[in-house]
Amino acid sequence: MHSFRSVSVIIPAFNEEQTIVRCIESLINGDYPLDLLEFVVADGGSVDKTLEEIGEFQNKNPQLDVKVVNNPLRSQGYGLNIAIDNVSTSSEIIVRADAHSIYPRNYIYDCVNTLLTNQADNAGGVMFPVGKTPFQKAVAFSMTHPLGVGNAKFHLGNYSGFVDTVYLGCFRKEIFKEVGLFDPMMTPNEDAELNLRIIKCGGKIYLNSDIKVEYFPRRSIKELLVQYFRYGCGRCRTVKKHGRITSYRQIVSPLWVMSSLVFIGMGMASKLFFIPVAVYLSIIFLISIIGTLKSKDMSILMSSVCFIIMHYAWGIGFINEIAKNSNPSGVPRL
Repeated sequence: MHSFRSVSVIIPAFNEEQTIVRCIESLINGDYPLDLLEFVVADGGSVDKTLEEIGEFQNKNPQLDVKVVNNPLRSQGYGLNIAIDNVSTSSEIIVRADAHSIYPRNYIYDCVNTLLTNQADNAGGVMFPVGKTPFQKAVAFSMTHPLGVGNAKFHLGNYSGFVDTVYLGCFRKEIFKEVGLFDPMMTPNEDAELNLRIIKCGGKIYLNSDIKVEYFPRRSIKELLVQYFRYGCGRCRTVKKHGRITSYRQIVSPLWVMSSLVFIGMGMASKLFFIPVAVYLSIIFLISIIGTLKSKDMSILMSSVCFIIMHYAWGIGFINEIAKNSNPSGVPRL
């Protein structure tokens, strides 16, 4: 490990009374010196007990530097930027965290070590989905399978090395002066868009697959549908901003959505046009069955529904954004 550096952990939050304290406690559950850590929580006007929970935690842990700043627009991207603007001037490294995630022991230590060892501008780990309910387990399976996430390495967790993006991130503080802050209009794709700017200016992003952050998937079909629709919108806004597609996985879903509609429409004239759709559905069901047999968990059968939702919601979100002449004027909310 290189010599310890001063670190600021930035956390956008809104109504996180159930997890905010567990989040911070997991981040200090390691060997990183507490006197070199500070936490900046950008609260988007929580109406539950989030602020009370933070206050009680501060009273019990006076040795830890935790401050809360107001995020009046309640946008994740703006919240991250407000937090960055309020970090200590002595901080050298900024770690992004989500309030609803629980982090492995020595997460900060491992992220900082990965950043410094590889001389990167941003370093991070793998999003490791953990399901508690049957539906969440099905979503978790879908989010770690190439059929669901393509070649996204921070989802698949089978690669360490330089990549185009990572989950969350541990940044050199100076990189924000070089490329700018998060773009709130890209939410919920602000991470990937920032990483694209880092790479375009010659920076490096490193993925350490040994670092796994537990992520709790959406609990219902509606929540998953909305999530992936927003993902598609955010990715399209990034493509429009930079005028480039950085991976084939970004266009597969919208192309399939349009193609399947054509196949179904043409199928009214000839049943042969139903074959591609039938093949698609057969592949999805086969993968779900194989996953169920391997895991011995009947919940995984629902992944067939999850795959379809993820593909079509993402694709429709992307197409919806293409149809717009410019980026939305509204600010995406948390």
